[in-house]
Amino acid sequence: MPPREVHALFFRSVTAFLAARHLSEPVRKRVPEQTRRSMDQPPWADRWVGSEAVEDIVQALHELGGAPLNLQLGRFAARSMSDGRLRPIIAGIFAVLGKHPAALFKSLDVCFSLAMRGISFNYEVSETDRCVIARFHGGNVPEGMHHALRGAFLHVFELSGTRGEISEPELLDEERGAVRVRYLVRF
Repeated sequence: MPPREVHALFFRSVTAFLAARHLSEPVRKRVPEQTRRSMDQPPWADRWVGSEAVEDIVQALHELGGAPLNLQLGRFAARSMSDGRLRPIIAGIFAVLGKHPAALFKSLDVCFSLAMRGISFNYEVSETDRCVIARFHGGNVPEGMHHALRGAFLHVFELSGTRGEISEPELLDEERGAVRVRYLVRF
């Protein structure tokens, strides 16, 4: 089993983003054959698959448009997942913890577990800062994934009806088969 996996619905939201932005062909030219095959024949809606194809796509987007393009992808995919598969989970989190960004930042492990495996989160609050630490298991994470994740975090503010900001990702370390990235959170 690969260290990171994505749910087929998440993969389909990534390819829907490509189609909506007319980026399918430019991306196809930059990804390996196996990823092109996955784009042509996406996995069944109830399957989990290795994250390699998504990571190849994110890397291609990074080459095409840098961080801003992956930020857009992250927001698009988060919106797609929160409008569908995650809707009841998010409603439950807000019902129990209140409709506030902190409620979702505290619950990222639960939310992401329905879209991706092999990534975990800590939401940390100090007297001066709030931050999310993302830990990608297995290491070797393309930089574009850090920015796509930031886009997903920005969607938290839309869901909670709050204004806020997420800092640029800060790579903390790449040790022991994991990558840790920090995002400062302001709201």
